[in-house]
Order: sequence, then structure tokens, then C-alpha cells
Amino acid sequence: MAPSMHTNYPVPHVNQAPVDAQPRKLRAFLHLASAGVMISGFQALQDVAAGKVMAPQYGGFLQYLTIIGLLVTVIFMIMSASQDMLPSVNVFQPIRRILLLFALPIEVVISTIYWGIVLTKPDLMFPPMPASAKGGAEPSSSGDASLLFRIPLWMDISMHLLPAVALVIHFFTLEKRYNPPASTLGAPLLAASFGAFYAFWVEHCAKINGRFPYPFLNLMGGEERAVFYIFSVMLALGAFFILNFIHR
Repeated sequence: MAPSMHTNYPVPHVNQAPVDAQPRKLRAFLHLASAGVMISGFQALQDVAAGKVMAPQYGGFLQYLTIIGLLVTVIFMIMSASQDMLPSVNVFQPIRRILLLFALPIEVVISTIYWGIVLTKPDLMFPPMPASAKGGAEPSSSGDASLLFRIPLWMDISMHLLPAVALVIHFFTLEKRYNPPASTLGAPLLAASFGAFYAFWVEHCAKINGRFPYPFLNLMGGEERAVFYIFSVMLALGAFFILNFIHR
């Protein structure tokens, strides 16, 4: 009998999951878990002494660069999880890339400045605690018992470390590097625009509240604060350029 002209190939079951289904589910879980921890940290902040002082002020929590960065990072993580589960829907991709371009350097700057101050001169980050309130302070990342804005360590990590770490890992494992014009024009314009906006915003809030949200700003004159704002923008740009350069 003549050999068959047809070759039988194995036919996959119709309910077989795509090869990439499990990695996508894992990525979505990690994105949502990161966002969940950040949200939990912010919610818990509202129940400690720091949160109860921040909330009634003009500008509330949004006076703080930490909270602005946290909000953008949470939105980015949720959008990334949506992209993981719906890879064929590309509507979020351009928005995600812009959010990452904004949040990545901002979170690196927040972590660098915050932990640098907290671990060396915590009194520049946290205002003094009134004598009447010293009995009920929470365990925190700061060992100075005379501080008011003492934040529990897990909360500190969820807002001042996890966002930067999660974004850096995401960038190097799941994203392409930024190419011109995003890297050469978009990043500087975004950093400068937001830096100018935040400087105006925090100065405006300070005029109404009578003090700046971060104690070290209260120790600076107007020109010194202007230099600090410019330095922070340059630090953010430097962080972006370094991370983008080593991303291959």
C-alpha cells in the first residue's frame, strides 16, 4: 500500500491554557499584591498619630510627595495587572508607559531622600511629639521616642520602599527601555513640569497651614528651598537616566 500523503499531528485539547497563561496570572498577582500592600499602608496611616495630624490640614495627605507618588504607583500597578490579564487590549499601554516614566524616578528620589534623612537625622523628617502624647507612640522605623510622626515599620516600608523596589523590578523585567524622544525630551519635560507644580503646591499649602509638611523645609529660606526643589528634579532625572542606560 502506498504511503499516506498525510501526516497526523497531535491536536491540543480545546481547553488547554496558552503557554503564557500562568506567567501572566503570576504577574497580575504580583502587581495586585504590591498595590494592595501600598493601599493597606496608606489606610493604616490614617489611624496613627501622623495621619490624624495630616488629614485636617489644607491639602491633606496630598501635601506629601510620598502620597502623590504612591497614588500614581498604585494606579500603574492596577493598570499593569489589567494588561497582564487582557494582553490583547492595548489601550492602557501608552498611559502605563507615561505613568512609569513619571513614577519610577519620583519613587527612587522619595526612597533615597526619606531613608537618608530618617536613618541619619530623623528630627528633620518628623516634628517633635507634644509631651502629653508621648505615652502612646507606635513602634516605628525611627528609634527616637520623642517624635510625633512615628510610623510603624511595615507601613514605612509599604510607602517609602516598596513602590521604588516594585517599579525598578518591573522596569527591568517587564518593560522596554525608553528611547528618544521619550528619554531625551519627555522625561526632562515631565520632571521639570511636575517639579514646578509640586514646588508651587507645597509653598501654597505652607502659607495656609503655617508650616511645611516636611520639617526640614521649615528650616530653609525661600532661596534654599528653591535650590532643594531643583536638586530633587535633577536627582530624579539622574535616577531615570542611569536606570534607563543600564536597561538592555
